[in-house]
Amino acid sequence: MSQPLVAPGPNDARAGGRSTEAAFADLTRRLRRPLLQFFRRRAGSPMDAEEMVQDLFVRLLRRADLFSLENVDGYVFEAAANVARDRGRYDQARGHGRHVDIDDLAAPSDAPSAEQVLDGKQQLKRMLAALQALPPRARTIVILRRLENLTYPQIAQRLGISVSAVEKHMVRAMAALKHGLFEETH
Repeated sequence: MSQPLVAPGPNDARAGGRSTEAAFADLTRRLRRPLLQFFRRRAGSPMDAEEMVQDLFVRLLRRADLFSLENVDGYVFEAAANVARDRGRYDQARGHGRHVDIDDLAAPSDAPSAEQVLDGKQQLKRMLAALQALPPRARTIVILRRLENLTYPQIAQRLGISVSAVEKHMVRAMAALKHGLFEETH
């Protein structure tokens, strides 16, 4: 049969003529350290142990006849074992320990590394050198197509040449650029 969950009043005359409040204060002072050690061995974390001690004391406060028991300390440690068991079940049900704390994770940066920046600068220099080495008309066609996104017919109209001529200049210019870039890197 379970005991009623009634908190003892501060003036209940129990525990050897002292008030329940005074007896409870003595009990918490006397058993707090051993209970912390008990829970630390089971929980691993000092914060979890502290929380479980507090949970236990709240449970004990609800027990109206706590100080009428013959072995109060034994009851307290039996209740502590129940608190530890309950916490273990709770942690298992919630997957405690199987989750990654995202606060400790470093988000990968989208910023390029110093090596990538240097490589990019070197590639840009090679590209500009290869572009400068092209004949003026081929250079103009590459710039109009790749940088200004004009179509071959638009380039042909702007330069007053045929679309076929634009295509031929573009093919030769791209081959020269590829050769200029590839030759410098290998």
